Amino acid sequence: MTLDTFARLLKQADRLTPNEQLLLAARLIERVRQIHKPMTGKDLLNSGVVGLWAKRKDIGDSLEYARKLRTQAQIRRRAQ
Repeated sequence: MTLDTFARLLKQADRLTPNEQLLLAARLIERVRQIHKPMTGKDLLNSGVVGLWAKRKDIGDSLEYARKLRTQAQIRRRAQ
C-alpha cells in the first residue's frame, strides 16, 4: 500500500462517527492478529517443515548438515 493510499484511507476514517471508528479499529486489530498469529506446535507439525529433509539422499547425517549450514550462514554474515 502506498503512502498516498494510506493517507486517503485515514481521511475517509476521519469522516466516520466515533463508534464507526472504534469498530474499524477493532476490526483492523483483529485482522493484524490473525495475520501475525504465532505458530503453535501443532501448526509447525502440519506445516511440512518437520521432516522436510527426511527423504533427501544427499544430506546424510542431518545434524551434521544443519551445523554445516549454520556455519556457512555465520561466515556469510561476517563477510558482509
